[in-house]
Amino acid sequence: MEKLFRNEYHRLIANIHQTDGYIFNHFQQKLSPFDLSVQQYIALRRLSEVYPNSLTAGELKEKMTDINSDMTRLMDRLVAKKLIVREIDPQNRRRVNLSLTEESYQFVEAVAVEFKDFESIVSQLTDEEVHTMNTLLEKIRKPLQ
Repeated sequence: MEKLFRNEYHRLIANIHQTDGYIFNHFQQKLSPFDLSVQQYIALRRLSEVYPNSLTAGELKEKMTDINSDMTRLMDRLVAKKLIVREIDPQNRRRVNLSLTEESYQFVEAVAVEFKDFESIVSQLTDEEVHTMNTLLEKIRKPLQ
C-alpha cells in the first residue's frame, strides 16, 4: 500500500488545504441564496465597514483575504448587480472610488445576519486550541507577509 503523505509536514499542508475548502464551501452555501460568491461578499463587507464613504480599488484589494482576486472582474460583477457604485475621483481622475448605495448597504447587513454564528464551525475546539491554532497559522504566514 502506497503512503498517502511523504511526512507529517506534507500531511499538515494537505489538512490546511482540505480545511480551507471545508470552510469555503460552508461559506458559499450560506451565500448561495443571495447570489453572491465568497469574494463578492468579502468585498461588500469591506465596503460596508467604511459606508457611507468609499474605497479605491487598490484600498479594497489590500483589505481582501484572497490576494489573487481579479478586482476588475469582481467589481464589474458587483456593478452589474447594482450592489456597488464606481465613480472617478474628482481630485485624481486616475483613481476610481467604490462605494455602496443605501440599498446595497442594507442588503449587505441583511446577508451578514447569516454569519452571526459563523464561528460555530470551530465550536468543538477549546479556547486554548483556538489560541494555539491562531498562533500557528499566523506563524506559517509570517514569512509570506
